[in-house]
Amino acid sequence: MKDSFFTLTFFPRKPRSEGNGEYPIYARITTEGQKTEFTIGRKVHPSNWDQRAQRSAGRSRRDLELNKYLEMVRSRFYEIHNRLLNEGRYINPPIMKNHYFGMVEKPKMLCEVFRETNVKRREEYERGDIGYATFSRWERCVTYLEEFIALTHGGDRDIAIKDVTAGFVQDFEHFLRVSKECANNTAVRYLRYLKNVIQYAIANKWISDDPFLGKRFKRTKADRGFLTEPELKSIMALDLKAFPRLECVRDTFVFCCFTFVALTNV
Repeated sequence: MKDSFFTLTFFPRKPRSEGNGEYPIYARITTEGQKTEFTIGRKVHPSNWDQRAQRSAGRSRRDLELNKYLEMVRSRFYEIHNRLLNEGRYINPPIMKNHYFGMVEKPKMLCEVFRETNVKRREEYERGDIGYATFSRWERCVTYLEEFIALTHGGDRDIAIKDVTAGFVQDFEHFLRVSKECANNTAVRYLRYLKNVIQYAIANKWISDDPFLGKRFKRTKADRGFLTEPELKSIMALDLKAFPRLECVRDTFVFCCFTFVALTNV
């Protein structure tokens, strides 16, 4: 982004109503033909104001403190301008003014957005659209993200979602496979959850670049195996009367085996 050069000018303006003879001081920010003006909350007697120097020419303690304040305001705007420039952000007078007064919306944070989507996952679970195991994995995924961020970002447990890059995704995948010892299919599932959250953020314009662009995660075909008839009969023969809950689970499982009803649908 090209350097949006700006000028900052201080000037007193005669108030509409008569007061003690002092004029409020205004600041005018100008950049590329645009400008905005606002009062800085200080006043000066017009006879003491040097417009060429944009400061008070008085020698009283009050005038000296005013000049120090004007320099502080000027330094603050240079700081804001440099930060926006380094971040590649669009710069205009209203944006600089908003940053000065702290009226800038805080960036959306990754884990914060993830937990917002988990609220929807909970609603889906309560409606019966997804199983508890799926909902639990969504919850576990954001916990893993917090651990990973704390490990790689000096103890912080969240980052701005706009700072999620392809490198971040790659490092998180490595964290899942190595630190959490996730098998391929489990790691792929967590990465797809993260991708879902990123797509949600893109749809809401909280992030412009897709860090998953060009990335493909393939699941491996799992050999789940099966129970033999003798194994199933041994399960049916177990005496679980002392454990009513386990007995119920066993009976439900056997029922599903004979009826081909998925256990998640029972």
